[in-house]
Amino acid sequence: MFAKERQDKIYELLQSSGAVLTSELVKRFATSTETVRRDLLTMEQQGKLLRVHGGAMLQGAMQSPMELKQRHEAHHNGKRALAKKALEFISENDVIAIDEGSTAIFLSEAIKERFTKLTVITHSLDVFSILANHKEISVILCGGFYLREERAFCGEPTLGMLRDLHAKKAFLFPGAVSLEYGICSYHNGLLQIQKQLGASSDSVFVLADSSKFEKRSLLKMDDMSPRYSYITDDGLPESLKALYRENGIQVYIG
Repeated sequence: MFAKERQDKIYELLQSSGAVLTSELVKRFATSTETVRRDLLTMEQQGKLLRVHGGAMLQGAMQSPMELKQRHEAHHNGKRALAKKALEFISENDVIAIDEGSTAIFLSEAIKERFTKLTVITHSLDVFSILANHKEISVILCGGFYLREERAFCGEPTLGMLRDLHAKKAFLFPGAVSLEYGICSYHNGLLQIQKQLGASSDSVFVLADSSKFEKRSLLKMDDMSPRYSYITDDGLPESLKALYRENGIQVYIG
């Protein structure tokens, strides 16, 4: 098979699945690893893909910011499913930190129905409102400068409170997640809060519905690192799951 023909077939695979593994391409085309790597390098130079460890993927589209209400109404089944999955990583009497956003609302509602006793640290007014009236859940609201459009607090007062607190687990809700571009956000003030939530916690769980994977947005919180655990819905393609495993990324599916 000529290189051009092989590369066209690789591009077809990428278009249908979003990602390819080098090892699978070697088997499919009965060729060497070096040949496949040359193909991927050529295609990257043509702007057709991004090479990553173990394979390649399509370049992620830029995510446009959406209002909180719009985000809450979008992909709600996926968010409900991943929120339910996240409950498996929470235990009674845990001290947890919860980020702001539409997925935070689904997680908080699920927590309210499942758990008897928790301590929850948050800068989200929605999370606070959902959990504040629960008899045995203690909520610490980290106030500061109020972002009306996000119903959340940010700024140095919020960061100062978070630096003095420690959680066993943090649950973060980014705007986009990508191997190439990392864990991304839209708002610089909230980005700093997310970073501090992660720094103040023993374990970090990144929750995002499958539509946010292999996308990018303006601001980078951190690399898509094996230090974090990732939770999403069952809409994530198998090819991406395989590529993440190749890179040591643990993804849990709700």
